[in-house]
Amino acid sequence: MAVSTTLCKRLELIIARPHLQIFAKLFETAGVTGWTAMKTAGGTGTSGIWREDQLTGADEHVVVLAIMDAAAAEAVLEEISTLFARYPGVVSVTDAQVLRPERFSGQPKKADQ
Repeated sequence: MAVSTTLCKRLELIIARPHLQIFAKLFETAGVTGWTAMKTAGGTGTSGIWREDQLTGADEHVVVLAIMDAAAAEAVLEEISTLFARYPGVVSVTDAQVLRPERFSGQPKKADQ
């Protein structure tokens, strides 16, 4: 028996923890119906090695995962590119096959909602 899946987009962000609410608002406005943020322990990138500072949390980062339909992904990526002009971060986009596609398709939230 073949299981039917639907193609969606999976966005993965690595951002500074203090900026999480800014990106959460972006997801909400674009109609993304859910996302998950996970703590990180450290990493390396163009700025060199970083580790979570358990004392102050100054270098705390989160990985944010969100699955959405292609239209929402396009809208989110457009906004993220603007935010990345002010806030550091990394984003990757991959295809994801999902069951229950109705859980991953949303409509942009109207300003008065």
